[in-house]
Amino acid sequence: MRNSVDVHNWLQDMDIPHEMSRVKTPARGAEQLAAQLGLSPAQVVKVIFFRSGEGPLAVIIPGDSRVDYHKLRRAAGTDAVRLADSREVQDITGFLASSVPPVGWERSVPCLIDLRALREDVVYASGGEPTAVLKIRSYDLVRAADAEITDLIRME
Repeated sequence: MRNSVDVHNWLQDMDIPHEMSRVKTPARGAEQLAAQLGLSPAQVVKVIFFRSGEGPLAVIIPGDSRVDYHKLRRAAGTDAVRLADSREVQDITGFLASSVPPVGWERSVPCLIDLRALREDVVYASGGEPTAVLKIRSYDLVRAADAEITDLIRME
């Protein structure tokens, strides 16, 4: 099983500035992590994995947002996508599904990032373990994830 050291080493190898830290108790989701860090949920990004006929697809969005499936299908160029289950996420990334970081996965996966995740200069995300936190500049995250910037979230 991969962990926060793997994430740190992967980012170091790519020469991408970042910080790793810990929270006292495991955060279940971006909103809980934001609360523990004293941040707004928009400052925390979450990564969600999907499956399509073309294979796995990663999506990075602000923690207070939800994916718009119509926008996702259009951006991915496919008619059908479904949420990956926790076992698939673990197989793709090497991380527990509840602690998947936005980078450093075992397999290279196409990645889309919502343009609103770039509103913040610095974002926070899971660091690869239940209590690990990754702090990274948003545009460094785009580079690290080799992500395509697009419009993905549902507007309420």
